[in-house]
Amino acid sequence: MRLVWVGAFVLLIASLATLISNRQSGRLLEEGWASAATVLPDATMSELQQNTPAYADRILALFPEPFRQKFALKTRMAVEVITFRSLLLLHLAPGLLVPFIVGFLEGTWARANQTTLIKMHSPMRFSLALTTQGLIPVVALLWITAPISLSATLLVFAIGTFAFVSTRNLIVHAPTQF
Repeated sequence: MRLVWVGAFVLLIASLATLISNRQSGRLLEEGWASAATVLPDATMSELQQNTPAYADRILALFPEPFRQKFALKTRMAVEVITFRSLLLLHLAPGLLVPFIVGFLEGTWARANQTTLIKMHSPMRFSLALTTQGLIPVVALLWITAPISLSATLLVFAIGTFAFVSTRNLIVHAPTQF
């Protein structure tokens, strides 16, 4: 399990480094605006357009002065991309709660209707469900720092699938007290 977490961390750091060193961050930001315009209403998009540079300025102001002088021009667009994707994920979060609720309800129903499943608890499946639950924020962070243009629809589909399946398995294979 530790190897999975170490691999996810290394992939996250490599993705962030590629995004910062890539000169195509402006193109990624424009493609992100275009893909988000089909998902969010115009009022929300205009709010994001106004808030993204302001939040990026605040983030860059947190770094020490020597770092800002050396790397501000290189990292400005990357910080804006990360900020925009973070704000977009914040607006998509209520829609991501639905798969968790559906997985919980389906898992509860399956556990209540299958008495033999309760007696035959599977620690491996429970552990896998916990790991998948823990990988959901990692998938979101990888989407935020991805050096390529990925649509928000793909993110919602991937996280929704992980959320539904892992929540269901977490409920069904949870250890019980007899």
